[in-house]
Amino acid sequence: MYAIAFGAMGSVDFALAVIAAAGNLALAAVLLSKSRGGTRVPRIFGRPQPLPRLRATMHACLGLGLGVGWLANDIFPPHSTGDTVLFNVVRVLLLTALVTALLSAFRHPRPIGDKTAR
Repeated sequence: MYAIAFGAMGSVDFALAVIAAAGNLALAAVLLSKSRGGTRVPRIFGRPQPLPRLRATMHACLGLGLGVGWLANDIFPPHSTGDTVLFNVVRVLLLTALVTALLSAFRHPRPIGDKTAR
């Protein structure tokens, strides 16, 4: 019973890693292509996306850190040199994604929807 459940979890982990990598890298590509390399503000789902290069960087780091890091984690045995290097690279990628997300959030505050508040 344990072997069957563990095998199912392995396929679920693989599917989630592929979805995380593909989704984030696809969104980064869409941001860059719609912004023509960062020269204009693209609209995704009807909303403007300011700082498209910064947002694309964030999504690329998330895709590589979460998805590819999760997939490559199964390659190296625990506590090996490769595992340690991969852990540190993924940590740097996720920290970079967090910093770019914070820069994007604080640089352009959201507009106030209530006109009486102005």
